[in-house]
Amino acid sequence: MAGDGRARAPRTGAAVTWVVLTGLLVVPLLGLGGWWAVARAENPTRSAADVDAVVVPVTHEDVRARATVSLTVGDVPGREVTGTVTGTVTAAPVAGSTYDTGDELLRVDDRPVRAMVSGAPLWRALGPGDVGADVRRLQEMLATLGYLTAAPDGRYGERTARAVAAFNRDGGRGPSVREMDPASVVWIGPEPLVVAEVLVAVGGVVGPGVPVVRGPARPDVVEVTEPPGGVDGAGAFGGAAHVVVGDVEVPYVPGSGAITSPEDAQAVRTALAPATEGTAQVVAAEASRVALVPASALVNGADGTVCVYAGLGAEPTVVTPLGGGVGSAQLPADLPLGEVLANPGRVVPDRPCAS
Repeated sequence: MAGDGRARAPRTGAAVTWVVLTGLLVVPLLGLGGWWAVARAENPTRSAADVDAVVVPVTHEDVRARATVSLTVGDVPGREVTGTVTGTVTAAPVAGSTYDTGDELLRVDDRPVRAMVSGAPLWRALGPGDVGADVRRLQEMLATLGYLTAAPDGRYGERTARAVAAFNRDGGRGPSVREMDPASVVWIGPEPLVVAEVLVAVGGVVGPGVPVVRGPARPDVVEVTEPPGGVDGAGAFGGAAHVVVGDVEVPYVPGSGAITSPEDAQAVRTALAPATEGTAQVVAAEASRVALVPASALVNGADGTVCVYAGLGAEPTVVTPLGGGVGSAQLPADLPLGEVLANPGRVVPDRPCAS
């Protein structure tokens, strides 16, 4: 009543109850409406997946393979020869001496470790039945030392086993050991080595990978640092190439790692001056015929195989890339396809790439 002087209190409890009820009804309706809108909308991923196969012709060109290398002008440090066996040095190499295949380089635990001159080292233990390039290198060493009279063939047969047994007997490894332990030799490189510095001493402990001697430095040369795997990973160079620095072009043997001719080294030094380091291009001496395809046409299989496809339903063709750039890939000229699928990554061929 107005006459009693008291204000009527608001009904706050009822108001809150209506707000809660309204929220419980409206929120689900909004959720259903959003779901309906999304369901009605077109799926952009599904639309993007509907891509047509693109097939393009294979072209051919005569190209000179190229690769980027780093150059350093100055003295190239002598190559370090590392040990292959663990033990105590009981006889050390002699500085100034020249070592060739079969020469005793040092003694470890009173057993001789002999030098091996070859294009590459022995990298595993070898025995009867083994086959490979390392077996051939072993046979060539045994033939050089007079233990093997048969022509090297890369097969570890009975004659090789007898030759190894004689080699081991003379090396103090027992009278009838027919297996070759790579720790019994030290690879000193592709030619005899003059020891400029001895890096071990009698009483010291050595092990695989520990430097034992260093060869002489090569003065006034240009050291060429090739990319991992060598320049051949960028194309077909063959055995002859050129290093190009600006307007200067000098001969270079891929894989050699140095320009040793005094005249050529001086020309590169002048081209780099005043710097003593820089980059250059190694360019193949002769052009090679290659097939060109889009870089997008290459597919990498789970086993590391690289393939191209003639079309969407075609069988994969295994290829060996020779080089290329951002947009194209160079393949062998005898690629047996006239056209390739340019977008296999978008259309997903029926048959996976595998060897």
